[in-house]
Amino acid sequence: TIQAKNGTKNYIYDDRAAIPSSDTISRSGAIHSDVDLEISGKGELWVVSKNNNGIHSKKDLQVKNLKLSVSSKDNALKGNDSVSLENARATLIAYGGDGIKTTRTDISNKGNQRGSITFDGGYYNIYSAGDGVDASYDVLVNAGTTLSIFTEKYSNYSESVSGADQSCK
Repeated sequence: TIQAKNGTKNYIYDDRAAIPSSDTISRSGAIHSDVDLEISGKGELWVVSKNNNGIHSKKDLQVKNLKLSVSSKDNALKGNDSVSLENARATLIAYGGDGIKTTRTDISNKGNQRGSITFDGGYYNIYSAGDGVDASYDVLVNAGTTLSIFTEKYSNYSESVSGADQSCK
């Protein structure tokens, strides 16, 4: 759990070299967790990752009641199992990846479907070179949520995406 206390401004800057996707041992985000990760609080959190993911949990990632700004080379937010955002104010910038991403689609041992992204109230501005929201299973946007997504050429922050499949029209 990471908590930004009321009235505080918190900064995390990651200037490491890019972690190859084949490397399953190194920490691939400015904030990285091998277990469920909850980031909350009434303060502010600013995350910059020059070459990797901004915030990455190998399990569930939950953001609650927080003013969050993430700027990253790869995915801004990645939760392998799920990503849940509740009553946050977030600006997510992914220069070369997806704004928010999940990767698993199976059923957990507890019977929960993996791969979902949920927005439950709040304000979200997503700028990405790839997908704004890339859920491997589903996306749920609940009432009270304002969601603005700018991708590829519509994002002022996108770098060129190489290797894109041009056969899809």
